[in-house]
Amino acid sequence: MERLEGMIKDRTAVIGVVGLGYVGLPLATIFASKGFTVIGADIKTDVVDKINRGESPINEPGLGEILSTVVNGKRLTATTDGAKAVRAADILFLVVQTPITKDKEPDLSNFKAAWTTVSENLSPGKLLVSESTIPPGTMKGVVAPILESSGLLAGRDFHLAYSPERAIPTRTLIEMQENGRVVGGFTDTGAELAALAYSQITSGAITKVDIETAEMVKVIENAYRDVNIAFANEIAMLCEKRGVDASQVIDLANKHPRVNIHSPGPGVGGHCIPKDPHFLLHSARECGIELKLISTARRINESMPEHILRLIKKSLHDSNKDPRTAKVSIMGIAYKGNTDDSRNSPAEPIVRGLMAEHFNVISHDPYVSRDFGGAFSNDINHVLEDSDCVVFVADHDDYRDIDLKKFKGAINPTCVVVDSRRLFDPRSFDGEMIKYVGLGR
Repeated sequence: MERLEGMIKDRTAVIGVVGLGYVGLPLATIFASKGFTVIGADIKTDVVDKINRGESPINEPGLGEILSTVVNGKRLTATTDGAKAVRAADILFLVVQTPITKDKEPDLSNFKAAWTTVSENLSPGKLLVSESTIPPGTMKGVVAPILESSGLLAGRDFHLAYSPERAIPTRTLIEMQENGRVVGGFTDTGAELAALAYSQITSGAITKVDIETAEMVKVIENAYRDVNIAFANEIAMLCEKRGVDASQVIDLANKHPRVNIHSPGPGVGGHCIPKDPHFLLHSARECGIELKLISTARRINESMPEHILRLIKKSLHDSNKDPRTAKVSIMGIAYKGNTDDSRNSPAEPIVRGLMAEHFNVISHDPYVSRDFGGAFSNDINHVLEDSDCVVFVADHDDYRDIDLKKFKGAINPTCVVVDSRRLFDPRSFDGEMIKYVGLGR
């Protein structure tokens, strides 16, 4: 322990990061910016090539500039050879995606494959840390046995820890360096070393716990958010029927000092919230427990794209527009504002649902460069031109700051605006032939 502790403190420890995506790449870049030598590994050749040119493959504010500096300064290199990164690292962070199957069960195949590579190239004295979100019990029940198949023992020959990331896209660099950390150790020594490593990059408080507690913390954080959003979505649907504005209701309710209701929306996207509650549900089933609230919240949020589809179709019908010929413009492919991350985006079932009924659909996004099979353009003027129905799905600042005068001039004068993110004040459309339909209103 003393040797590795000294290397962390004087920043001579080599940092390895397996998985250079939305979490792994910022993590690697920050460690390199603090003076550590970092080797990152990813299976995608195009990602590795861009990183080694000092170019960021993801859209994250500030990342490109720092990445260019640390790559040019020889502090960060990337490789497709995961074994090489394992052998070179004194401290290895594994940040591999852990999706769910079609049956909504944890899919740990890539996660286990990555740990197998670590096991096959493991040598004594290393600190191994996982940041991938996993069902509680996975580090002890799955990861440790894989690693110990090398003949080395966790806690004796190498150190093992788990620390879930708590950063969101568009604020990843800031939050990784300011947010508090929960660090779980296979042993107390593993937790101490991992906490020391994280203290080199964050000013936030670091809490050391046992490894399964840390695993549980991550999944309940996102399950809580999912439940809160589901509550907001149910309130929004009730308000639509009662003729009350849910946005105003929630804003006023949140003025109570002990109330914090999230905002309703077209669905929950990204790689965490749509998935992590299923890890908790899986864990509960293993224990013979049914988590009714969490499973119900998931169903509510998964149903929201269908609710938006109903709003679109009803609004077109009420405006006497033929859905077979009406131009429907989908604004936002990313799952949230100001990011290029379209994983589990609610835009996908909305676009695919419209296409299945042969609507004339075209989509726009200022950050994403692809659609889910329909017509797409990054040219907002082209997408809005003569549109009969504009549907705001992502809350990009580009949309919040849109020039409403130009916007109204581009679309069909009798256009329907379906605002699933409540980006606009409904009064902005008073006195216009444009029909404004806001979620929860």
